[in-house]
Amino acid sequence: MKILVIEDTELHVEAAAEQLVDHTLSFASSYEEGVQYLDGKKFDVVLTDLLMAKGGNSVMGAQGMKYIFDLLPYGFPLIFLAAKKRVPYIGLVTDVNHHDHPMSACIDPLSSAYWSDGDSQRSLLRINESIVGIFHAPFIDQKKDWRKVLEALLQ
Repeated sequence: MKILVIEDTELHVEAAAEQLVDHTLSFASSYEEGVQYLDGKKFDVVLTDLLMAKGGNSVMGAQGMKYIFDLLPYGFPLIFLAAKKRVPYIGLVTDVNHHDHPMSACIDPLSSAYWSDGDSQRSLLRINESIVGIFHAPFIDQKKDWRKVLEALLQ
């Protein structure tokens, strides 16, 4: 499968490369790079982080520059763009605990507060023709378990 991974944490990028070795992978490390990939190529799967560092001037003007030190929830517009582009399977995967960031807490009602194989499978959504999962990440040795996320999306 052709998979786009949008992730800004190097540890999780390395985990995706190791765990999804049987697939054709592309990597983006920011919102802007993710948009460029989605505008230029077709993918079977998009897996994106929830929170990423600020975008460049193409995604914000002078007023937006006051947020330059914040992690912003770019994962949400990215999953909607992927659905608009008719990517069949889309996963938003955060490693942030719901006690540590309000956006992580906001996804609790959409999935579950922690990874659960059963709850994660039951929480899949349809947006356009895409199957979309919004998840708190499962982990292997402090790294996101991308394989488990992919399995939940494809079941």
